[in-house]
Amino acid sequence: MKLLIIIICCIIIYTYCYYIFPTEISILQTEIDKFKLTSLSLRQPIVITDLLQDPTNLIDSWFKYNIKKEDENIDNDWMQNNHKYLFINANKDTEIIIYKAETKRTNPTAEDNIIIIKLKKYQSLILPFKWKYYGTNFNKWAIDDLITFSFGRLF
Repeated sequence: MKLLIIIICCIIIYTYCYYIFPTEISILQTEIDKFKLTSLSLRQPIVITDLLQDPTNLIDSWFKYNIKKEDENIDNDWMQNNHKYLFINANKDTEIIIYKAETKRTNPTAEDNIIIIKLKKYQSLILPFKWKYYGTNFNKWAIDDLITFSFGRLF
């Protein structure tokens, strides 16, 4: 019984850490051959400047131990990333408007500092957990671990 309580406490603490967001915002930019998986731990958006016509193989190799699925839900409104990462690949030259990670489900206002990222056709963006985004003309893949798969949509 004590072991079960310890395991549950560890899961709660680990889950809580997902909701501690960086206070400083920076947009990281890289190429595929220079990408380091440790960059993901910074929990900042990452622009991949290389052109990827089919990012599926790259996603499978970088995130082989995660739960992955193509997400076809593209609303014409602000969306919040409820997955550990959201891999966005532009299918036309486009702009993705992003807003910092937060748990509130309200859309950014005119007073908020939003960021506009211009992607050329086939360029990609990796968006961390709970970042908000708005845009069109892209495909996206949801990448989860057990925590975000279980709790990411609840809180």
